[in-house]
Amino acid sequence: MCSRLLLNVQLPKISEGFSELIRFSSLFRNIGIIGITGALGSTIELKKVSFKGVVKLLCEVLAYTLPITGFVFAVNVQSIQRNTFIAAFLPFLEKTYWFTATILAGSLLLAILGQLKLSPRTIILCLGGISLATFLFSILYPSRNLALMTVWGLLSFLSASLLENEKVQYKFSYVATPVLAILLIAVLILDWKDSGNDLLDALLIVLAFMTVTSWELFPRATNSLTTFKSLVVTRIFLGISLLALNPLVYEVLVKYTLLQIANLTTIYSLLEFYLITLIIGLVAVLIESFGIAKLYSGQRTMQVTLPIAVFVISISYLIYDGLQFLDTGLVSLQTSQGNSLYLALINLFIVTLLYLFIQGIFNRFWYSNFIFIMLMMILSYANYAKLMARDEPIIRPDFGMIKSLPDIAQMVNLKVVYGLIAAFVVVIILAVVLQRFVLKGPIFRWPVRIVVLFLSGFLLFAFAQTENKMNLINWDDEKVTDSNPLMSVLSKAGFSAHPGALEMSTKKYGPAITFMSTVIIKTMDKPSDYSEAQINKVVKKYKKVASQINKTRTNGSLKKQTVIYVLSESYADPRMLPTVKLSANPIPYEQSLEKSNTSGLMYSPSYGGGTANIEFEALTGLSMNNFDPSMATPYVFLVPKVNNLPVITDYFKIKTAIHPYSGVTYNRKNVFKKFGFQHFYSFTGDKLTYTSKLGKSNYVSDDSAYKQLLKQINTTNRGQFIQLSTMQNHMPYTLGTYAKNNFKASGNLTKASLNSVESYVQGLNYTDQDLKMLVSKVSKMKKHVTIVWYGDHLPGLYEGGLVSGKNLTKYDNKLHQTNYFIYSNFKHKKISNTKVVSPNMFTPMMFKQTNTKVDPYVALLTEINKYVPAAERNKFMSASGNYIEYKNLSKKAKSTLKDYKLIQYDITAGNQYSIKNKEFVK
Repeated sequence: MCSRLLLNVQLPKISEGFSELIRFSSLFRNIGIIGITGALGSTIELKKVSFKGVVKLLCEVLAYTLPITGFVFAVNVQSIQRNTFIAAFLPFLEKTYWFTATILAGSLLLAILGQLKLSPRTIILCLGGISLATFLFSILYPSRNLALMTVWGLLSFLSASLLENEKVQYKFSYVATPVLAILLIAVLILDWKDSGNDLLDALLIVLAFMTVTSWELFPRATNSLTTFKSLVVTRIFLGISLLALNPLVYEVLVKYTLLQIANLTTIYSLLEFYLITLIIGLVAVLIESFGIAKLYSGQRTMQVTLPIAVFVISISYLIYDGLQFLDTGLVSLQTSQGNSLYLALINLFIVTLLYLFIQGIFNRFWYSNFIFIMLMMILSYANYAKLMARDEPIIRPDFGMIKSLPDIAQMVNLKVVYGLIAAFVVVIILAVVLQRFVLKGPIFRWPVRIVVLFLSGFLLFAFAQTENKMNLINWDDEKVTDSNPLMSVLSKAGFSAHPGALEMSTKKYGPAITFMSTVIIKTMDKPSDYSEAQINKVVKKYKKVASQINKTRTNGSLKKQTVIYVLSESYADPRMLPTVKLSANPIPYEQSLEKSNTSGLMYSPSYGGGTANIEFEALTGLSMNNFDPSMATPYVFLVPKVNNLPVITDYFKIKTAIHPYSGVTYNRKNVFKKFGFQHFYSFTGDKLTYTSKLGKSNYVSDDSAYKQLLKQINTTNRGQFIQLSTMQNHMPYTLGTYAKNNFKASGNLTKASLNSVESYVQGLNYTDQDLKMLVSKVSKMKKHVTIVWYGDHLPGLYEGGLVSGKNLTKYDNKLHQTNYFIYSNFKHKKISNTKVVSPNMFTPMMFKQTNTKVDPYVALLTEINKYVPAAERNKFMSASGNYIEYKNLSKKAKSTLKDYKLIQYDITAGNQYSIKNKEFVK
């Protein structure tokens, strides 16, 4: 197969000599198949030949073809076609598998001849006559290669069987066999030298038949009919042939080869891969062949279960993966994962580990198989149902949501549930019956069982741990290294952690890999002094603080206020980075707002991404800094399982969210519903009125986003809260995106990075103009409107000396500082502690600017804002924008932080004692 593959693909750096060697080796195929058919025939015992035996032989063939087909379908979804099913279930109808038809036809003929009671000697003479006629046909019509191979293969099978059964042996074979072998080699060399000579091809086939027949006449003491070794060897040849001639395997290897050529892989790397593939295939064939031989010999063996296991694992994973695309169809699956050969293999490997772990636990073949099948079917349907209902796959935290079973039941088809229950009952009965009568007994002895359990469990845990680290690397804006073998494998396979977009991840990278990325999720470390009494003590403390704050506040509530949080995607003045200069100021209006309003720098926990986490902090007042590092995305891993989170929407009756993009990213659709938003305007939610884009940009412009915002502001004269997350300045940043570009950039960055900066800055300039329009209209409104406006993180476009080597550490703080301001269209007092803040500080600052009374929770946030206003990534930032170590914080700051962590743990991971106190969050 490899020779055929390499000959049909143009490889770089392949020598002419190597090409000739490959072509020479490919000529052995015809000889080998004639030999294999003869060897198989020699193991057929005529006394036991029957039509039942023909079916048995077909089952042998299927034992090799079905697992291969299931496996290839799972790892190469593009191979799923109608004709591939024929190749799997009816291989003898495929040209590629012509020799299986020859073997089955030979067995059928032997069964018929057995019924006719003809003398074996008579049959042998007839075969001799047919052989002579076939020889003449070969000379006259040498181009009919397939026909010649089929007939000579059939003759080889029948002759070998009859000669072996009749024990026909002649001493002249001592001479004839080596002479024929020499002639065979000579013709082989001539055929190689004279490529395309049909007569030589035909002669090669004839000599192969004669050599095999002469070998069968060779006098020997042992009989192939009863030799265990012969049974094993012939089955190995059969398995290798079925594997090597399988068109699906060939297709996968072609795809792999083309992928590697695209990456300029050397011929030696390809050969290394082929060698590994060959070894794995041979091991599988050896196990199965020994199993079949033992079965024929009347021995009990579990080795024959390998094809069943491979088929069950492959098809179960295929259903698990394929059901995700049930609504969009097979083409969608093939488009999403058509070139993900490595990722598919890893997904299949993870599912295999689960299969082995279950087998290790139950140690009974049928019990463990049916339990695995039912588990995979339930998981597959649950995954599909959740994707349909919530645009999110099944994740590990879902298994702990027992309280949510009523909600889950509402989003699935109960008929399907009843069907699964009925199937489960049937499966249990079937498993009990099969386990009692077929392949009964344990699978593994105790030492092997322990090894299987340990290795499969360990590797599953290793995958979970590795993917958890990749989640953290993603959010810390770091690069994946090769220090962890599994991380290296996942990364090179094309996997990139996207904890904020699990629907995309499961469909692009596969459901098993995505699920494993959600296994290890920890909310927070439990504070040592956490208890109901301690929480009550903290609540009481901040009741007093709230009472003290409220003495100077005149506004009783926010119910008559219009408060808007605007998250401006990737907005951050590039000139804040050392050495970066622009030919002109792109944001003059926004800077004028900063000078005349509450403003400063926002300490962003992320660089180049992490929007949802920043939005979460702003809306809840909770800090990512308090969470365990594995809590990569609270929207995905925390909000679905925790009720009664404190949210800014709690203080308003009318609340609306706007995001001119997909609403399912970061699970926003479900999160915003839980946060109490009555409307969510997005591409997947309530319809957006304004969706214009600038130039060639893929994203809705800020002009459209602000017009949508203004429309919502004007829908009511009552107070309301609006959350707007824009998209205009989202990556990529490519020159030519906008019709014009009025800015030039310079600095210690690469040329490509400077080009990106120039395109990005043009977008900022458009944002500045649109912001002027927004504030101009809001300033004329009679109702009180407050806008909390901020950039969520820096764009991930900076590359070069500025952000490499020692500079990466030196300017780390600069890479996490964006612009923000709080604007109100009414008179207000200027507030303090605003120079550098984290996004969780916006709510207490907004309360202060609107002169609104606070509850104990906001009072706690107000104290945090006073003493520790900027804390992210386990780093604290001073008012100057530089980092400050925890040990250098004041005692009051440390005490307040301790209270904050206690309350956050209680709300997100504890018993919510504070929330149960109705006065803590009003």
